[in-house]
Amino acid sequence: MMNAVSSAQPVSLDRHQAWSWQSPQGFAHARDLRSVPITLHEATSAASCFVVVFVPGPVGPMPHALLRRGAQGHSPFVGPGGQWQASWLPPRLSAWPFDLVTSPAGGHSFGLHEDSDLVGPGLAGHSIFAQNDAGPALASETARRAAILKSQAEALPATARATLALADLGLLMAFDPDGSLLIIDPQAAADLTEAGVLALHRSGSLALLHAALVSRAHLVWMEKAERLLTTAAPPRPSPSSNRQRMAAGSSFLAALAADMSADEASIQFSGPTRQ
Repeated sequence: MMNAVSSAQPVSLDRHQAWSWQSPQGFAHARDLRSVPITLHEATSAASCFVVVFVPGPVGPMPHALLRRGAQGHSPFVGPGGQWQASWLPPRLSAWPFDLVTSPAGGHSFGLHEDSDLVGPGLAGHSIFAQNDAGPALASETARRAAILKSQAEALPATARATLALADLGLLMAFDPDGSLLIIDPQAAADLTEAGVLALHRSGSLALLHAALVSRAHLVWMEKAERLLTTAAPPRPSPSSNRQRMAAGSSFLAALAADMSADEASIQFSGPTRQ
């Protein structure tokens, strides 16, 4: 799941045959998300930009890229004009307005965020279904989004096994007081025995452990960035919105750099700390 977003409904021919969709112009839909799911093989790429956290669920904790450290507020990875401000984009976000839906009988299906203004019956844009010689099928652009999510679904069982191994060895600790998010415990990782390391190797979770440990380095700057977002004045609207959005982003980054300069040495040389 993507925190704060639960509106996706399974795509079906009966319901969506006449529906169309549009590609989002930016990522404003992600501004209020706390985290977004990632798979085992995406963890290393995710750790280059985001803190890797774990969200408890029906099959156990699953890895997510943390988009916002605070329980409330906006993500610093989405600019005021909806521009994406990270070097890596989680595939689950790139598939919007489509998503994975957990099936009642298990597994996942291709879903659509019906409450988005980017989808609807008769909307100008890409058709969800198209007619071919064999009958109705997903239209080409829709099929590309479906392929992204199919790859995600296929990677989830291995991801669940790897994360369960971390949990079984006591490597996860609460990130939030209520336990809604978990994070790697650096002390528990440092105390791993040889048998524990071998168990992680067999489960395929060693790379996930390393990525999640390294990703904790982002916590300091994320806290500062989110504090600046809550105190900064909102940008004034004007016809030259693109220029203003760029200026607002530049001002925000400059303020963040200035705020971090005083304790730069401690950020670079101190080890990870417990939350």
